[in-house]
Amino acid sequence: MQEFLKLNYSNKIKGLILLGIATVICLMNVHGIQQLGERPYLFLYWDIFLAWVPVLLAIILDAVYLVSVKLVRIMLVSIVSLIWLLFFPNSPYLVTELLHIFIHYSYDPTQRFWVDMEFWQHLFTLFFVALVGLLLTWYSLNSIQMLIRKSYGKIMGWIAAMAILVLSSFGVYIGRFVRWNSWDVLTRPEHILQETYMMLTDSTQFNPIFVFCKFMFMIMVLSYVPMYWLANKEQSKEPQRRQ
Repeated sequence: MQEFLKLNYSNKIKGLILLGIATVICLMNVHGIQQLGERPYLFLYWDIFLAWVPVLLAIILDAVYLVSVKLVRIMLVSIVSLIWLLFFPNSPYLVTELLHIFIHYSYDPTQRFWVDMEFWQHLFTLFFVALVGLLLTWYSLNSIQMLIRKSYGKIMGWIAAMAILVLSSFGVYIGRFVRWNSWDVLTRPEHILQETYMMLTDSTQFNPIFVFCKFMFMIMVLSYVPMYWLANKEQSKEPQRRQ
């Protein structure tokens, strides 16, 4: 129990409770939208579940980090960290769900569609989904960064966090446009490597990738850094490195 307290779990549990409440409210809003007798956004249930997977893996990683046998700890941390990295883009991916308002809300651009409350219901619901995605992004990355900070120091923690955000921005791109899933890396690794190499070396593909990833990265950084500061501003002492 004392080891878990050192990982700031009193605040982490509060964060999980708030994230859970926000997610329930989000799902209720998603379920509440009806269009022609149907609920057009029910597919978001699965996407929100996938966005929670990195949070659950971060909790598992905390537990693994406390394993006393060093060799076993290193092996388990490496495996769980890799799986977490593969699933992490599913959290910021929720930001891109905003595009569905153009699919599921019919409007006439020549009319003042913004006075229609149904438009705002769609927009606010999808915005709330995106917000939950950014909160889940912050929670799991903050947890990972704290573990890296304990083991390798504050600077390495920030380097790792920024590198993860760069990689995840590309992960969101391939999830949205190429339609790959996190587990495709394990089931079709050779195909993934070949396609990724072609995308990054073909200028006609690289330019739109760069534009999208640039904005995705900026959104994640501008949301993550303030929340990181607010969550960790009370930590006045540098954590001890894990031996």
